[in-house]
Amino acid sequence: MTAEEAAEVDIEVISEGGGLPVAVHRGELDIIGMAVPCYVLNNGVRVIGRTSATEVLTGIKGGGALEKYIAVRALDPFISEDLVLERMVPFRLPEVDGLEKAVKGLPADLFIDVCQGFVSALEHHFRRDLPHPKLTARQQQMAMQASLFLSACAKIGLEALIDEATGYQYEREADALQVKLAAFLDGEMRKWEKTFPDELWQEFGRLTGWKGQLSKRPKYWGKLVMDLIYEKLDPDVAKWLKEHAPTPRYGQNYHQWLSGQYGLKKLTEHIWMVIGMARTCETMRDLRDKVNALYGSEPVQLRLYLPRPDRQS
Repeated sequence: MTAEEAAEVDIEVISEGGGLPVAVHRGELDIIGMAVPCYVLNNGVRVIGRTSATEVLTGIKGGGALEKYIAVRALDPFISEDLVLERMVPFRLPEVDGLEKAVKGLPADLFIDVCQGFVSALEHHFRRDLPHPKLTARQQQMAMQASLFLSACAKIGLEALIDEATGYQYEREADALQVKLAAFLDGEMRKWEKTFPDELWQEFGRLTGWKGQLSKRPKYWGKLVMDLIYEKLDPDVAKWLKEHAPTPRYGQNYHQWLSGQYGLKKLTEHIWMVIGMARTCETMRDLRDKVNALYGSEPVQLRLYLPRPDRQS
């Protein structure tokens, strides 16, 4: 996805994004008849893209920045434009070409506050005893959309509370794992076909200083593949492969267990993303650090204490 496509279909590219949080999980809220992209960042913050938030309220695809809709007198007592701007979260989207690009989103609670502000403004709009500026027809429509969104969220939230109170959330999580594995994996090993492009092995060779033939690559690269490819593709899928699939060897590899319609597609997308990152690195450590940072991990340095030679008996 290009930056231009991202701006058109979801959220607006705003700036260079060095050191910003990264979207490590992406999904869509199926709510009020819309598919609303949402993200979980590597710092745990849940966000909805700024343009997506505008689309929820206006019903207009690519409706633009939210600020221009809330910076009006009729909404001023109910929605603080300054607070919204202050709390918007810049973050990075890996699928946007150029990881240096940053985008903006609204934390989930902030978007709820914006919706509640629209609803409050609509309530005041119909009170004849208040001199406050009235909403335009467009703003009234946005307030009704906000009300629908809040109602849908309340329903989902109550169901989640019931799941937690009854313990069903654990059964639900187990079911979700099985559904995910079914999407990623086939019931039996497929016939071998070339899946890992030569470009990946070329980058591994460059970053590790391997001088041999890539067709006779060292066995320890298998651990690199598990760490950088399968573990980051999906830890649950990687765990299943390690526990259930035979140890990889010539003609029998983990990727042969992935489903053609979903698993292989996701694997291929991830491999090319790693290749792209590898091309910006000078060492394998650089690549490990970048991939782990992208997926919300950070290195831990352990200190080992040994007795000094003069203290040994």
